[in-house]
Amino acid sequence: MTKKYSKNKPEKATPKKPIRKWFYILLVIIPLLIIILLEVSLRIINYGNDYTLFVPISKRFPDKLYINPNICKKYFSNVEHPPLPLADAIDKDKKTNSFRIFVLGGSSAEGYPFVPNASFPRELKRRLELLYPERTIEVMNCGMSAINSYTLRDFIPSIIKQSPDLVLIYAGHNEYYGALGVGSSVTILPSRFLTNFYLWLQNFKTTQLMNNIIKTIIHFFKTSSSESNNTLMETMIGQSLIPLNSKIYEKGLEQFKGNMKDILKMLNDAKVPVIIGNLTCNKRDFKPFESKAEDHLPPADSIFNLAVRSLEDKNLENGKKLFEKARDLDELRFRAPSDINKIISNLGKDYNVPVVNIDSIFDSQSPFGITGNNLMVDHLHPNLDGYKLLAKSFYQKMLLSNCLPSNPKNISDEKQESILSAAYPLTKLDSALGKIEIERLTRNFPFVPKGSVTYNINDYKANNFIDSVAKSTLLKLITWEEAHAKVAQWYWDKREVKNFLREINAIIAERPYDDEPYDYLTTKLISNQLYDEAKPYLEKLNSLKPSAFTNKWLGQIALNKNSFKEAITYLNKSLQFNNSDPQVWYNLAGAYYNSGQLDEAINALKNCLRNSPNYKPAQTFYESLKALK
Repeated sequence: MTKKYSKNKPEKATPKKPIRKWFYILLVIIPLLIIILLEVSLRIINYGNDYTLFVPISKRFPDKLYINPNICKKYFSNVEHPPLPLADAIDKDKKTNSFRIFVLGGSSAEGYPFVPNASFPRELKRRLELLYPERTIEVMNCGMSAINSYTLRDFIPSIIKQSPDLVLIYAGHNEYYGALGVGSSVTILPSRFLTNFYLWLQNFKTTQLMNNIIKTIIHFFKTSSSESNNTLMETMIGQSLIPLNSKIYEKGLEQFKGNMKDILKMLNDAKVPVIIGNLTCNKRDFKPFESKAEDHLPPADSIFNLAVRSLEDKNLENGKKLFEKARDLDELRFRAPSDINKIISNLGKDYNVPVVNIDSIFDSQSPFGITGNNLMVDHLHPNLDGYKLLAKSFYQKMLLSNCLPSNPKNISDEKQESILSAAYPLTKLDSALGKIEIERLTRNFPFVPKGSVTYNINDYKANNFIDSVAKSTLLKLITWEEAHAKVAQWYWDKREVKNFLREINAIIAERPYDDEPYDYLTTKLISNQLYDEAKPYLEKLNSLKPSAFTNKWLGQIALNKNSFKEAITYLNKSLQFNNSDPQVWYNLAGAYYNSGQLDEAINALKNCLRNSPNYKPAQTFYESLKALK
């Protein structure tokens, strides 16, 4: 019997074909291919910025690497006028005799508010060049205003690639308000991991394109902006007040600790020696910026006043503790709290890294044992004596930690200080520049209420010629180098040779690998027969860019000092560049004659007269030598 089915019974559903795995793979691959093609296309058309840290930037010095001037744009995405790195240079190809140091930090490492020659890395370099004259001493100052541990961490892989012999770190004051810090207006992402990942993504052109699109949209809807009237410090502040022990305060400490751990691990893994300095600031002569009573904590200014009274009562130990407490209670955190120094101390122990107790050293050199205006120009930036002390403190820790090259020149500490002081490359012009910068600093936020005063350099009244040149420099009407050259010429016209030399020496200290200042200076000195003054500069110029000119005059000076063998060497080298200078042939004849080489002297005079037949001194000399034969 055949089984019958109801007409209303539903038919059995046909099973769907399984979606193939390649379909899901394509969903991932296609967007990635689009991104890769976009990245390649943007690179082909050279879109955006190259964030390679060390690059050649001067056609005159293709063998030198500098910090990329565009690198600041990576960290200051919403700042109209971000800070610029210093123009320190290192050899593209490290020399075998080089001792290479990188210095990391903020504005105090940079040397602010003074010119770079006053910074502690430059002072350290001068000391090492004194002690190791046969070595190439390279100190690359990576310090920059308003950066913190995020920027330092991002620098480290590129620094390691440059084969450093030592890394020095003096950083922590900018941890809250520095670029990408927890209290900064440039904060982008809520976690340390995401922020560091974002910095990595910034190396890609696609990320830069997306950033620029977003910024354009924001700018389109933005009604007004007063940023151009703000100082960098005012611009960088996002969440301005950060109470002690608050969540954002603790987050700043975690940020610093985490990034510094990464930095030390990367350097340790690469076997690069590192020394960290803890932080000092003006505790005695600087009142807290912001003072509020928070969560049973007393206001900072009341603690500061108690500290002052303790000093008046000669209770120095209690006064010191109260000054430090007042600093920690200051809710406008431009000065690093004492917890940052505790972290630095613990990191030194955890990673077996030497720590320079800068805070203690500065206190020991200050009245009442508390750092104040004696070593500071403001709340945290050292004065000139302070920067010298900072350099010396790092040097002594380098010495104690066996981080220096072997076989230094035997010069006593006292003699070192005397030589460094005599050759200190800061001039009256640099002092004037520093004075104006300090005035501009202390007459703007946070030293006055936010937005209340904008110091204008045009208002500065120049009292003399040097002041007027300094003002023009800060108004960017002339460059720093042009300013020094202008003042040097002013001194030269007044026949003040020593002051003339000081101005040119300042340029040389800033650009020691540049032959132009040496060329300008030696030409001036030789034209006025100041041969002894010219000799050391001729020697340096000859090592940088040997020429007929340098060897001719080094030979001439040696001949005048009866150093005949040395004269012969230099004069023959001059002839290799130009064998038609009759004066060189004539001087060479004199050097040969005085060293007992009569035939060589006669041949030199023949060449002299061949190039200049009417050269009467040569004719007379030639006839007298012929008579001796």
